[in-house]
Amino acid sequence: MTTTRGPVAPARRTWLVDGQARVLAAGEEVLIRRGGVVTRCAGAGVRAFLAAFLAGARDGAVTLDLAEVAAERRPGIEALLARLTEAGLLVELVEDEQAAPVPVGLWRRAGGTVARAEIARRLRERAVTVLGAGRLAELLREQCRDSGLRVTATVGEDPGGIAVVVGAQEEDPLLAEWNERALAEPRGRPWLAVLPYDGQHATVGPWIVPGESACYHCFRLRRASVFPDESIADRLAEAVLLGPAPDHSTRHPGLNLVQAGLVVDRLAERAGLESQAWQSVPGGLTTVTAGPEGVAVAHHRVLRVPRCPRCSPARGVGYPQVWFGRSVEAGR
Repeated sequence: MTTTRGPVAPARRTWLVDGQARVLAAGEEVLIRRGGVVTRCAGAGVRAFLAAFLAGARDGAVTLDLAEVAAERRPGIEALLARLTEAGLLVELVEDEQAAPVPVGLWRRAGGTVARAEIARRLRERAVTVLGAGRLAELLREQCRDSGLRVTATVGEDPGGIAVVVGAQEEDPLLAEWNERALAEPRGRPWLAVLPYDGQHATVGPWIVPGESACYHCFRLRRASVFPDESIADRLAEAVLLGPAPDHSTRHPGLNLVQAGLVVDRLAERAGLESQAWQSVPGGLTTVTAGPEGVAVAHHRVLRVPRCPRCSPARGVGYPQVWFGRSVEAGR
């Protein structure tokens, strides 16, 4: 008679400790709090075991060889670890999976709909190019690398690559040039415009998807249209910089950190989750302002401008007529 057994779990296993959960002790009872949910763990030795278990974490990961645990204690420990995993404190790593926190964070954000290994692969392979000069652009490159993103100096042929264009000011010709380049490509490459703090606000976006969202010139037209003096508004959208723009981003290091964090979070989400990235809304724009009460963040969406001279398919085409030409010629 042949007995078929299911897969046997390896004796040596590794878990990543999720920092979004808190471990609290109330007497001999252990409480795992994650958001608005609390999981209670009680039993002889649970508190002591968990304290020693967490103390053995290295770079946020804990490895335990269950073969070294006494046989009579093993079922209880396995049940406790399963409960801690269910409570969200632990994330068990599969074979050869690295204890990288960013894929786990994105996996949590996506509700587990994208495998952690797939997220990690995308982060390694998806190229992120940060164009522009100045301290803000340098900070973005540094933080992208620290987040595990693959930063490149030039834009490659990867259609899934992400471009970030950091302008010194709204009128920076680099932004206009990149806008024309993206619109001219057969499959327009999505890209993110970034502008440093100008005394009123810093911007992350718009997230531009050629053919689907507002282009950068649409953004400039929208901005000019709300200028208080209507007599000059039309000229503002076409105005160009006179001379090189100084790097003002060095004046606001705190705002730079906030802005860079918003950019890196959006890039990591886009690279790791792709179509499931919530922040990659075509035309999405985030502003960072500084006032007497501190720093404030607001989210907006830039809509396409009808007949935009840069991106509209109807540019240069006359307005539709409400009359039928041949009827007019016949005198009807």
